[in-house]
Order: sequence, then structure tokens, then C-alpha cells
Amino acid sequence: MEVEPLIEEKDSRWKFKNPGIKGLLIFFLVFIFINLIYIDLLLIQGLNKQTIVQKFESIASSQTTPQPLATQNPDVCPQGCLTQITNAINSSKTAVVTPSPIVTPAPSQNTNTAFSQIKEYYVPFGSGSGSYSDWTNVPGLQASVDSSAYGTIKSVVFEASLHIPTGNETASVRLYDVTQGHPVWNSEIDFNGNTNSVFLASPNINLDAGNNIYAVQMKTQLQYNAVLDQSRIHITTQ
Repeated sequence: MEVEPLIEEKDSRWKFKNPGIKGLLIFFLVFIFINLIYIDLLLIQGLNKQTIVQKFESIASSQTTPQPLATQNPDVCPQGCLTQITNAINSSKTAVVTPSPIVTPAPSQNTNTAFSQIKEYYVPFGSGSGSYSDWTNVPGLQASVDSSAYGTIKSVVFEASLHIPTGNETASVRLYDVTQGHPVWNSEIDFNGNTNSVFLASPNINLDAGNNIYAVQMKTQLQYNAVLDQSRIHITTQ
């Protein structure tokens, strides 16, 4: 009868002598309790989120749902339709443009030909001087001219430059056809005294047909010396 108390005493001492087991049990109990609370919170939050999402989707769907259009009369074409039809009709029309004729003036062949055929020739006699009271050939001033060698002659002019050193008399020069024995009509040039050289030209003259020798003649008013700086025949052909 005295054995049983000894056993109970041993068990109680064992319990108090192993506090680690008791702490471990308490830890598991607390851990389970905390997990239960956490799971409940998650469930509550999930329900709240689902409710919020559903409300948001319902609001969005109500805003994006197109409202039914007003009933229109199918037989009436709106203004935009009429505009498109008008533009299509106008674009289908083909514009017919009549080109204006371009008139290109034909070049004047006669004018070009005439200018291209015009040529000028000079027959020089040279220079000299004299103090003659009547027409006299100036020594050395002669030239042979064949009028047929120039083709169609447009004009012939006798040209000369003169000056008088004293400047107080007049002088005259002309051409003389030595071969035919007569002066060349209209070739006479009258020079009023001037100490400076002056260029003068006769009216249009006619040369005799064929090859002829022409000389320059001079006469002075007071028989003072007159200087012929240059003299020549100017021939223009066409």
C-alpha cells in the first residue's frame, strides 16, 4: 500500500523536471492560434476585395455600354451622305481641256541670208600732200580696182582724212578713173581748213565696169600745203 504514492510522486517530479516539453507544447498552441487568426483575416480581406472588384466592373460596364441610337428614318439621307454623293459625282466628271496652239514664228530666212552675205572691202591708196591750184594727181596714190570681182555691189564710198597745217584755206580731193579718162562722179570731198585731221566720206559713187586704175586728185584754195592722212575706197556687197 505504500508503493503507489511513491509512483505518483515520481511522475509529478518528472513533469516539473522536463520544462522543455511544456514550452514546446505552449509554442505549438500559440502558433496554431496565430495561424487561425491569419487565415480568418485573409478570408475577410478576400471577400472585401472581391466585392470591390465586382462593384468596379459593374460601374465600368455601365459607362461603356453604348446607349441606343435615336431611331432614324431610313428613307432620309443625312447631310454627310449627300456631300459624299456630290463629291463622287464631281470626281467622276472628266474635264476636257483644249490646249492652246503655240505659235512659233518662223525665222526670217531672207533677213539672215542678207546679213550673212553682206561683206565690206577696203581699197587703200595711202597718204600724201600737195598745194595745187587745180585738180592734180597726188603722187603715188593710185590703185587698180576690178568692180566685177566683188559680186553684187551695194554701195561704194570714197573716204579720206585731211588736215591743213596753216588752217587758213580749204582743200578738195576726189577719185579719177585713169583708164576711162574721167573723174568718178560724186567722189569729190570738200575740206574746210583745220589743223587737226578730219575724216570725211563722199556720197555713194559708181565704179566703171571691169578693171580700171583709179588715182586720187587734190586741189587747194590758196596753194598752201594740204596733207592727206589717208584715202581709200569702201565697197559693201550683198
